[in-house]
Amino acid sequence: MGKEAQRKQSADELDLVYNAIEDYVFENHKFCSVDEITVATSISNAKCRKALEQLSKNDKISVVFAGKGKPTIYVPTYMLQEILRSQPKPRWVEKYAFTGKKEGLRQIQEGRKKLEKYEMFERLLYGTSTPLEEAVAYALQYLEFKDVKHHKGEDIQDVSFMHGDKKYLLEIEGTNKQGDVEKVSQLDRWMRTEVDKGSNPDNIVGILVVNHLRSTDPSSREKSPLTAHAKNYLKLYHFRFFTTHFLFNIVEKVYGEDLKKEQARVSIMKGEHIK
Repeated sequence: MGKEAQRKQSADELDLVYNAIEDYVFENHKFCSVDEITVATSISNAKCRKALEQLSKNDKISVVFAGKGKPTIYVPTYMLQEILRSQPKPRWVEKYAFTGKKEGLRQIQEGRKKLEKYEMFERLLYGTSTPLEEAVAYALQYLEFKDVKHHKGEDIQDVSFMHGDKKYLLEIEGTNKQGDVEKVSQLDRWMRTEVDKGSNPDNIVGILVVNHLRSTDPSSREKSPLTAHAKNYLKLYHFRFFTTHFLFNIVEKVYGEDLKKEQARVSIMKGEHIK
C-alpha cells in the first residue's frame, strides 16, 4: 500500500472512530469507552486506540474520565465545551442587566423563531436520535398529515400519523452507516403491539425512515441506505421505507410551490422503492 493510500485509510479510520463516538452519545445518551467504539467500528483495539490518541491530539475528542484499572471515557470536544459553557445564572443577575438587553433579547427570539422552521427541515439531512425524530414529525405536520405525534418513550414507535382510516407507525434511524435490520425488527414489534391493543392489522402501516451516512453530503452518499439484511426483512414484513433526504426534497418542492401538499402526502405514503 502506497503512502497516499495509507494516509487516506488513516483519515477514514479517524472519521469512523469520531463518528462512532458522536453517534454513541446521541443514540444512547451516554459517553463511551474504547470497548464500545471497537464494537461500533469493527476496528481492532490497537488501531482504535491509535486513532483515539490522534483525535485527542487534534482536539477533536476529550477524555472525561480515566484512572488506573478503569475505562477511559471519551466525548467529542465540542460537546464538552458546550457543557462547560452552560453555567446557570442566578436570578439576581437580572438587576445588573445593561440597558437595551431586553430589546436585544426580543429581537434574537423573533429571529430564532423565524429560522426555526428552516433549521428543522435542514436537520432531516444530518440529524439522529430525538432531534431527527422531531424534524420528521415537524415535516409531516408541515405537509398537513393528521394527528402527527412524536412519541418520546422507549417502548413505542418514534412517530405516528393518521391518513384516512389507516395509522402509520414510523421507526426512525440516523446513522453514519446503513440502516440495519435491528430497526426493522423494532418496527415489527411496534406493529405487533398496536395489534395487541385491538387495532385492525389492515389499518396499520409500518414505515422505516433512515438518515444514512448522515455526516456525508447527501449528494455524495453512494452506499445504499439499507443493508441487504434490512432490505430482505422490509420485504418480508411488507413495510414501506423512505430516507429523510427523500422527505427533505419533497418538503423543499412544496415550499417552492412546485408540488402540492396533497401530492406530497401521496409520495410519502408510498415511500421509496426498495431495490
